[in-house]
Amino acid sequence: MGEVSHQAAQLVEASNGMGFRLLSHLAEEEGEKNLFLSSFSIATALAMVYSGAEGETQAALAGLLGLKGLSLQEVHQGYSALIALLGELGPGIRLDVANSLWIREGIHLAADFVQRIQEIYGGEVAHVDFGNAEEAADIINGWVARKTEGKIKKLVPPPLLELAVVVLINAIYFKGIWAEPFDKGRTEEGLFTLPDGNRKRVLMMRRAGGYAYYEDEIFQAIDLPYGDGRVSMVVLLPRPDVPLAVLRKRTTAENWQEWMGKLVRTRVDLALPRFRVEYGSDLLPVLQKIGGPSLAGPDFLGMGGGPLVINKVIHKSFVEVNEEGTEAAAATAVVMSRGMARAAQMVVDRPFLCAIRDNETGLVLFMGFVADPEPVDKSQE
Repeated sequence: MGEVSHQAAQLVEASNGMGFRLLSHLAEEEGEKNLFLSSFSIATALAMVYSGAEGETQAALAGLLGLKGLSLQEVHQGYSALIALLGELGPGIRLDVANSLWIREGIHLAADFVQRIQEIYGGEVAHVDFGNAEEAADIINGWVARKTEGKIKKLVPPPLLELAVVVLINAIYFKGIWAEPFDKGRTEEGLFTLPDGNRKRVLMMRRAGGYAYYEDEIFQAIDLPYGDGRVSMVVLLPRPDVPLAVLRKRTTAENWQEWMGKLVRTRVDLALPRFRVEYGSDLLPVLQKIGGPSLAGPDFLGMGGGPLVINKVIHKSFVEVNEEGTEAAAATAVVMSRGMARAAQMVVDRPFLCAIRDNETGLVLFMGFVADPEPVDKSQE
């Protein structure tokens, strides 16, 4: 495992900061619903767009992405180093990160912009006939499906491509085997309390052992490692009398870092539901609420394709947790057109937050709230 460079560390802080701000805004808008996203995927897709931005658009994107004070060269160096660091996460863990740039046939972008996408982000570049939207969607969605092992199948609908000039995509796929898997023989039905107070039956996995753990008057937190421990899932469970909304308000990048520093090895009797969550949304409206309307353009002259604006920032994600480990995937498409120390017990039987983080860099790969866990069907095994 390599050393985390200064630029990479800055981008980790920036990506996490944007992710928690976005998670908070989305939770306020969507209420007590399942919400799961990859802030790293979103930040990477927008960073590729940022590399072709100028003027007010560049400033707005810098504010949103936490890049103020960094030169474009430092941003590129940071992403290059960070992607390299994530390339090998150790045994029991697979993380694939893929980027691509899709250009309307007949449009020629600036050579230096295309070169940055290829060299810094390892992006695949292709010209597509967006005039044939059905075929273009099949090509792009096929690429996304391959890069996410079929977990994200229909990222961009054909009508969205009819007027598209440029589409930039980040896809991320994660599979992690628990360092200490749950015993399937101990999995049994349990009750999970929903936000409205009703309860539903779920399959509850159980395990007792030593974990990094923290608790206060608001919540319990546990760190569940994958593989050799570099990557883990963190679960934050509100106390029975504390609404999930209270934890949501407290979950900021600053508090997250503080909480992670307070985790202490503790014996825990853990019960965790099997669950599966799928999420999808156009994030552009909420991103503009955070970073300002000008982040959508039209100052993308550095791309060389004329005045462009961002029409949509489509994000889809998937996570499934079972006794063996976790499988998660996400994809983000930016669509652009002409513009305008004691034993503890932790029973995760009510809405909770979970996140998957790289413990070496501190990068949060995925994060979300689980309010109504869709059970993982045993018959699929």
